[in-house]
Amino acid sequence: MKADMASPVINQPGSLLTSRKWVVWVILVVLFGLGALIRFYDLTDAPLDFHPTRQLHSALIARGMAALASDLYPAQQAEIAIQQWKLEGLIEPPIMERLTAFTYLALGREVLWAARIYAILFWLLGGVGLYLLVKELKGIDAAIIALIFYLFLPYSALASRAFQPDLLLVCSIIWAWWAAVKWARYSSWKWTVVAGLLSGFAIFVKSTAVFFLFGAYIGLVLFGKGIRFTIKDKRAWLLVLLAVLPYAAFHIYGVYITGQLASQFSMRFFPQLWLQPAFYLQWIGQVNGTVGFPFFLAAILGIFLLPEKSHRAMLAGVLLGYFLYGMTFTHHITTHDYYHLPLVPLVAAGVGIALSTLARQLLGPKWLTRLILIAVLLGWIGVNAWDVRVTLKRNDYRPEAAIWKELGETLGQGTSVVGLLHDYGYRLEYWGWVTTSVWFTSGDLRYRELAGQTFDFDTLFIETTAGKQYFVVTLFGEYDSQPELKGKLEKGYPVYKQTGDYLIFDLMHPLKEQR
Repeated sequence: MKADMASPVINQPGSLLTSRKWVVWVILVVLFGLGALIRFYDLTDAPLDFHPTRQLHSALIARGMAALASDLYPAQQAEIAIQQWKLEGLIEPPIMERLTAFTYLALGREVLWAARIYAILFWLLGGVGLYLLVKELKGIDAAIIALIFYLFLPYSALASRAFQPDLLLVCSIIWAWWAAVKWARYSSWKWTVVAGLLSGFAIFVKSTAVFFLFGAYIGLVLFGKGIRFTIKDKRAWLLVLLAVLPYAAFHIYGVYITGQLASQFSMRFFPQLWLQPAFYLQWIGQVNGTVGFPFFLAAILGIFLLPEKSHRAMLAGVLLGYFLYGMTFTHHITTHDYYHLPLVPLVAAGVGIALSTLARQLLGPKWLTRLILIAVLLGWIGVNAWDVRVTLKRNDYRPEAAIWKELGETLGQGTSVVGLLHDYGYRLEYWGWVTTSVWFTSGDLRYRELAGQTFDFDTLFIETTAGKQYFVVTLFGEYDSQPELKGKLEKGYPVYKQTGDYLIFDLMHPLKEQR
């Protein structure tokens, strides 16, 4: 326990990058400045660069909230916006959506890219927490390297601009880890409250945080304080209470009072995938596409290079939590790359620990080691920052908004529509102001079959199109892959309008043979 009580200092002996406090501050200012700069590039582009379905879900909620609380929109549009918000249901506490709606009200107009600013700020704030955490675990060198990985990993640079709660989730998890280390080190009431509140906020933001926090605390307790001592410690029970209460209250509200949250627990757990080798290969593919599988392996090495046993156990516990998380959300872990975002700070910490340790032990004289390490880090920053800039410059999604606005004007606001549409109709809803029902894609049908659901085409078509005025197709490749649907529409209903971007069938006037 004496080693655990030793507080790290900035002028640590053997530091490769710097031993001067002012140099550390300069490095941090430059890193955060450049990290912000690459994220603020092309700030006002439409949010179609990263999981647009998830981003537009939040955009519709924020707009509906603003419409309910103000007169920013004409009466008909305000009514549509509120209706679309209510149809979105409740997945997690709409924190970012509320912040964005308040920003609309403060500015007196809808500024969708304000949500992108909040996302970026949350990611940068998480970087501050990551630096403090890794400095506590290993020291300055490891903390700076971890921060560089976290800020300039191309995937995280693009993902951290998205209008979705996962950026706030990652930020809050990092700060909860940091507070947990402080709690384990000092065992004071102050750190108990801080750790409890930060852990409770992380779980409140998104309940999946529990996987990444539970393992961390288990590691700290089993290989630090000891389970017997912890069970008898009143402060530990206060920490648990503070961590559980916020989400427990939200869960009771969402499930038992409004009922909006109940449907969010369906079609999430598919244990039959555990026996399929393809599941694990797809999972590894997702890891490789987000943090890079070699870096993931290096991070595991870094975890076991930590000097303190309780710290090794803590990060190993987080890794175990990630594994249980993937085994629980078997479908999403292989299809939704943003489900791996909480892995980014863990891998960043592990890579920072591994690289700083190996550089100090394996390279030559200190001046040469420092030179090589700085060159490698600068190369990593330069290549990745340029790659992110090129990616953002290459893709301009602003013309997309005009297409969906035109389609909405063609259909008319308030029109009853069903369709095979991009992002489940969210683009048409947001820019076209047309509330839609969606026809399942082939992937949707396979997903529901995995959950044991079966469908009869004719029954599904009748139920889905009942009371609808138009069937709209914008996913032409998907349309061609469903010959039964294609034949039903083309033989049974006239084309209302067709362009290179969309195809509209008139459901109100079926052809004679369809009557």
